[in-house]
Amino acid sequence: MAAWFGTFFAGWLFPDEASLIAVFFATMISQDSIERLLRWNRVSIFERGVAPRRANLEMGGRLMVLFSGAMLGWSILGLGLPLDQVKALFDHQIPPRMSRSLVGVDFGTFRALYHHNVYVMLFFFLVSLPFRQGGIMLAVAWNASVWGATFGVLARSWSAGGGPPLVSAWGRVLAAVGPHMALEACAYVLAGLAGVFISKGLEKHELLSDVMFSILRSARNLLLIGLALVWVGAMVEANVTPVLVRLVSGG
Repeated sequence: MAAWFGTFFAGWLFPDEASLIAVFFATMISQDSIERLLRWNRVSIFERGVAPRRANLEMGGRLMVLFSGAMLGWSILGLGLPLDQVKALFDHQIPPRMSRSLVGVDFGTFRALYHHNVYVMLFFFLVSLPFRQGGIMLAVAWNASVWGATFGVLARSWSAGGGPPLVSAWGRVLAAVGPHMALEACAYVLAGLAGVFISKGLEKHELLSDVMFSILRSARNLLLIGLALVWVGAMVEANVTPVLVRLVSGG
C-alpha cells in the first residue's frame, strides 16, 4: 500500500519526477513501522535478554519482509499500468540495460559489481547515521522500487515479444534475478541498521561507555555480514544469474 499510495500521489503532484517522489512518500509512510521495529529490538535485547546478534538478524529478516512487500507492490504497478506510463514513471529506477529483454542482459563482472554494491551499502550506512529510520526505509523503498518496476517491465517486454504468459514471465524473471537481488537488499538493510544503532547510541550513551562499545560491536558485525552478503551477491550475479536466465528462457 505504501508503494501504491506513494506512486499515485507522486504521479498526480510531481509527474516529471514521480519515481523519486514515490520513494520519498513510501519512506515517510513507513517510518513508523521502522520505529516500532527498533523499539521491539531494544525490548528484546535489554528486557527479554535476547542475544544482540540474534535480535539484530531477526530484525533484518523482518525488514526483508517489508522489502518483499514493497517490491511486490511496485511490481504489480509495473505489470498493470500501461507500459509507456510505467517506463515514464520509473525512468530513474529502470536500468537502460534491463528496459528491453532479460535475455542477453550483461550483468557485469564480479569486480565491478562488488565495488559498486559496496559503495551502495556504505551509502545507506552513512545516510542512516543522520536520518535513522528514514535512512533504513530509503534503502528498503529505493531498492524495492528499482527491482519491482524492473521485474514488471522485463516480464511485460518478454511476454509481448512472444514469450511466456505475463504471470509466468514475471515468475521466471524473479527466479533468475531474485537470488542476487535478495542478497544485496539484505546487505543494504543491515548496513542501515548499523547506522541507526550507532546514531541512537551516541544520543543516549557516553562514547566510552560499555553500552556504547556493545552497540559499536553490533554495528561492526552487521557491516561485516553485509560485506559478506555483497561478496556472495556479486559472485551470484556475475556467475550464476546468467545461467539462471538461460534456464528460465529455455536457452
